Amino acid sequence: METNLSRRGFLTGAAAAGALAAMGLTACAPTPAAEGGTKTADTGEAASSWRDKPEIPADVAETVDADIVVIGAGNGGLVAATTAAQNGAKVIVLEKAGEIAAAREAIGALNSALEPDHHEDVPTLLNHASTTQAGDVSMVLYKTWAEKSGEMIEWMKETLEPKGMLFPFEWHCPDDPHAYYPAMCYNPCMGEYNPDGPNYNSYAHLAVMSDVFTQELGGEIRFMTPAKMLVQDESGRVSGVIAEGENGFVQVNAAKGVIISTGGYGANIEMLDELCPGNSMWCALNSSVTEEGDGIRMAMWAGAELENGGACMVWNRAILPDGYEFDGSRMGGDIFLPGSQPFLHVNVNGERFMNEDQCYPMSYALGSAQPKHYSWIVWDGNYWDDIAQFDTCGCSRLYPAPSGTAFNADVYDCEALTKEHLDSFWLEPRLENGSLKKADTLEELADLMEFDTDQKATFLATVARYNELAAAGEDVDFGKPAYRLSDVEAAPFYAARIAGALLVTIHGVNTDVNSQPLRADGTPIEGLYVCGNDQGGFYPHNYPSNFTGINAGRTATFARIAAKHALGVA
Repeated sequence: METNLSRRGFLTGAAAAGALAAMGLTACAPTPAAEGGTKTADTGEAASSWRDKPEIPADVAETVDADIVVIGAGNGGLVAATTAAQNGAKVIVLEKAGEIAAAREAIGALNSALEPDHHEDVPTLLNHASTTQAGDVSMVLYKTWAEKSGEMIEWMKETLEPKGMLFPFEWHCPDDPHAYYPAMCYNPCMGEYNPDGPNYNSYAHLAVMSDVFTQELGGEIRFMTPAKMLVQDESGRVSGVIAEGENGFVQVNAAKGVIISTGGYGANIEMLDELCPGNSMWCALNSSVTEEGDGIRMAMWAGAELENGGACMVWNRAILPDGYEFDGSRMGGDIFLPGSQPFLHVNVNGERFMNEDQCYPMSYALGSAQPKHYSWIVWDGNYWDDIAQFDTCGCSRLYPAPSGTAFNADVYDCEALTKEHLDSFWLEPRLENGSLKKADTLEELADLMEFDTDQKATFLATVARYNELAAAGEDVDFGKPAYRLSDVEAAPFYAARIAGALLVTIHGVNTDVNSQPLRADGTPIEGLYVCGNDQGGFYPHNYPSNFTGINAGRTATFARIAAKHALGVA
């Protein structure tokens, strides 16, 4: 199988499709408004809401029987479908798009037999995760993932290795206990793995899994067939799904269970505005395309309870053009990977306001709280040496780690990490379009940043103070670690406006450890399973992005748990 998938290409397409969602193409088929709906200004009639449960259609054109119905052909859905089919089940996958979802390159699995030399302490991870969420997590879900994810990645390798998939392991991290990057990240590649990059055949494992599911196991994926609602019997058990196919509505009966994994609601502006405005409003990019909250809505209509909170996975890497104003669309910026480096940040008044050594969403949150809801990132001509010193991990890495210890390829185009690549792929295009500023002096840079006289003076004083801290090797102002302090003294000088880039929402319905959604009274909804970004319990406030690969890993782990529980197999 030949697979050459580009993260950059996916995100470019996602941004384009996301623009359609931002223009309002996010609604379900028209349904009667529920009691309590809002009134429209023109007609006075009740307007539909994402919370409104539709009526069951009377004109079902086709009825199909299956053991397991999976909603969503992505990082969770294909794992659930393949697991179920391997156990002899008849499985039908309903996918609203015309192809399978894009694969994540990093899959988090803890203490796998594949890497016996890398053992992480589970309670340490659980308590760190709880701290990042102010305690609003399900520690039993984290514990279940920690205990079951090793088996998941072992299964994935056993399933896909005969097709040529390799599973290199990432374990390099800074020698800094506060950075806390647990060794748990697998980066599947097709056919070959170059430890120093490039790795063009990454992001291929879902394509390979789809072939295994359909061609070898006899599974069926119905594309362009969005699920609309669940079917429940008198007891409340979920017994099937109604979807909309090319020739009308289709009812797919599920003898054993329905598994939802539709990716959250990042492409649904109405849900974003209601559920997590503060977490997403100051994003200037949105990578969600088909993720309109379908799975969460269906689970809630069946009686599931949405967890408290409302969070998105937000990268601090949207570069803003001159004159940009936030309008609620979460669009209009450009992706800029260097935005995730811990260089100096100042606000629009030229003031430093944080320790820049933060996880992506924390950095974004601190910047969005500043005037105009963004910050300037500033660095100098020694940036490549500084980036080497920063030694960032995960998808923010711009400098190669020791060979074989990390994924040393740009996660957007899979090219090797070099200064030449950084300059040609990231810096030069933004210099050409004017979003990245470059000057021979700090005074000239301040003018390009459109500071007035007082702001310019503040900015120059801020840089001078920051340089003093870097020279002393101690940030007594905000506590940034010494190895992530870098002076701004060597020309040329650079600056860019940085805001948030929304990847996905990560706020979902409450479930038990079997992935069964829970009602308000704590009882599970029989016959229904929810996993991935539709499942709550992990990150109600923000994504702990120093856990490289944990979201794809927990998605696959609970998808596998759901399939096995539905079939009653160990």
